[in-house]
Amino acid sequence: MKFYDFEAEDIRGKMIQMKEYEGKVILVVNTATKCGFTPQYDDLQDLYEKYQGDGLEILDFPCNQFGQTPEGNEEIARVCDARYGIAFTQFSKIEVNGDNALPLYQFLKKEKGFEGLNPEHPFTPMLESMLEHESADYRNTPDIKWNFTKFLIDRQGNVIARFEPTEDIEVVENSIKELLYGKKVDKSDKVLEYNYTTKDTCSTNIKLDLEGNVVRNVVFTGGCNGNLKTIPILVDGWTVEEIEKKCKGITCGRRPTSCADQLAHAVREAYEASKA
Repeated sequence: MKFYDFEAEDIRGKMIQMKEYEGKVILVVNTATKCGFTPQYDDLQDLYEKYQGDGLEILDFPCNQFGQTPEGNEEIARVCDARYGIAFTQFSKIEVNGDNALPLYQFLKKEKGFEGLNPEHPFTPMLESMLEHESADYRNTPDIKWNFTKFLIDRQGNVIARFEPTEDIEVVENSIKELLYGKKVDKSDKVLEYNYTTKDTCSTNIKLDLEGNVVRNVVFTGGCNGNLKTIPILVDGWTVEEIEKKCKGITCGRRPTSCADQLAHAVREAYEASKA
């Protein structure tokens, strides 16, 4: 079976077929409302707001098997809305381990087993002690170990990765971006904020972030406003080389150059500065 063959009941009781998410990049998470990891709801909502427009879906499965989600579905939805402004899809409370585990979760665990907790996370020693107390063999079973375990699904329905709750959210985000944009972002790449003022009379200011050679968060201010709304949306996630290839030399009809052409110069200057 594949991911798209499964179904689950959403938090309002409607049955949802996973095939409805075909072609999307999907992050599946088992959550809790009273857990030390519950603040990760903020991180998840941030990811959803940043990447939902590019094809990311987050599927939230509340679970009380670890004793930290005592509420019913209605109260879970209310709490998540009031505290975290959750906009992604929430499902009815489920079990993730044992004979009554949701079939989708049985499938996910079979596809990606447990590979260990992040040794650098401050909660890891406590979790390892608890898990060891429950079962000395816990490292060798694919069971979900705790709340906020995440599974990443690609656009073809393949289970690509499993992230334990102790994994850095930046690692999760970089894996999402690789699936969305087809570009690998090295965790060691630093985000460079760069400001550029165009060299012609339109006086456009360009602000951008650079992760390695991937351009993010482009903002135009000033100038004639001709391209200010469309270009940042189009190029978000492109590499420096892609922007140069598609934007360099474009004219706007008002000036010898254009916002697009100036962007090509800006990203090259930013990239060269980052390597200096």
